[in-house]
Amino acid sequence: MKNEILFKVLQLDSIFGLLDWTERAFIHQYIIGKSKTLTEKILDAYGFIEDHDWDAPEMRYMDDRLLYFKHNGEWLLIAEYKKLTT
Repeated sequence: MKNEILFKVLQLDSIFGLLDWTERAFIHQYIIGKSKTLTEKILDAYGFIEDHDWDAPEMRYMDDRLLYFKHNGEWLLIAEYKKLTT
């Protein structure tokens, strides 16, 4: 498993909420070499990213503690990303 793709799995999860907190912890532990455990959902997301060459948009949390992404030079709520991609 490539760590760069596992980081993308975490980004994908930040947008779509695919994983529970334990699965996110599994990824972090795997990346630092403390675990070899990855769930089927993690592996599915990993495969999606590889198959579709998916990259996350530029994202950041703003002062309101909500996640935004950059689209055409403008910061939009991440819910808009979901609408644009589904």
